[in-house]
Amino acid sequence: MEKSWSLMNVIKLAGAYIAFTIGSGFATGQEVMQFFTAFGMDGIIGALVSMLLFSALGAILMAKGYDLKLKIQATAFRYYCGKYVGIALEIFTVVLLFCVVSIMVAGTGAVSREYFGISPEVGGMLMAIICLVTILLGLRHMVDIIGSIGPVIIVFTLLIGIQTLIMAGGIPGEVTTTQLGALSKLRATNGWWFSEYGICNTAAFSGILYAACMILGGIPFLSGLGASAKTKMEAIYGGIAGGVFLMIPVIILILAMLCYPDKIATLEVPNLFLADQTAPILSLIFSVILLLGIYSTAAPMFWSVVDYIGGFGIPKKAMYVISIILAIITFFGAKIGFGNLIGLLYPLAGQLGIIMIPVIIMRGLKK
Repeated sequence: MEKSWSLMNVIKLAGAYIAFTIGSGFATGQEVMQFFTAFGMDGIIGALVSMLLFSALGAILMAKGYDLKLKIQATAFRYYCGKYVGIALEIFTVVLLFCVVSIMVAGTGAVSREYFGISPEVGGMLMAIICLVTILLGLRHMVDIIGSIGPVIIVFTLLIGIQTLIMAGGIPGEVTTTQLGALSKLRATNGWWFSEYGICNTAAFSGILYAACMILGGIPFLSGLGASAKTKMEAIYGGIAGGVFLMIPVIILILAMLCYPDKIATLEVPNLFLADQTAPILSLIFSVILLLGIYSTAAPMFWSVVDYIGGFGIPKKAMYVISIILAIITFFGAKIGFGNLIGLLYPLAGQLGIIMIPVIIMRGLKK
């Protein structure tokens, strides 16, 4: 009989899941705006669709990770897709994650300069070093660190959203046709072939697309997260709770943003604007939260890359050196055009993610 599960461990697992998914795009409000708010009040429908998918996929991936106990988490793709397709997805995902880490390092430099007046090189270097130290501590320590950051970001986001709604007098009414037209230009589906088909330019499909973009790169991390659980029920409950509590603040943010639809449509960092509306001191706190959001995504992604390389039987001491080299590459990679590569990989990742959703569900539920 399996031993009883711990609520504290479930919270840590859910927090790590949330923190991995959030990243800088969520913390700034850009992802929420493009995938959900851009559809007006219908964006809530998209958020509920994402909540269902994040909960179901999180529970399945973490439970299967607990069962498989893979030595190399990226090899989870082989379980879901077979040897050859799985290996191709492993390589693609590892490259994608490594590029995203570089973009996160570059983002840290930008935030450091804008909010703290620190050289972007210094800020980026510090983020690369912190990620490296986290990797050297191991996954168990990472779950504890990242898991504690997730709830902090969620609480702060809820605080901004709820306070905005209170100051605005409650839930906003329907946006006007003109306002919706301005918001619709920001939709994440506009730049892809999805915009050519009416059914793919809806809030519900945008919710599917959001989950698809996030889940592909999350397969190795969530598999490892599930393997680190003490019991299988902790893995399942952690996945469900992570999906639910990831999207609750998204729904609140959608409503908060729709209190200022005209202003939001012109901003690059809408959450900062909302923080300014509630209390100026929140802007300073927000900058710290933003850095935590970047770290909580960059560190697990860096770990997935290192874990994959380490699976080729490389000695532990050599992996320390390789990890340091990779950290240096991420720092300089942020300067030499990884952003262009991301522009090519992200759309493909979203489409592969849509294909992977039914595959994960069918294979994950198969005994």
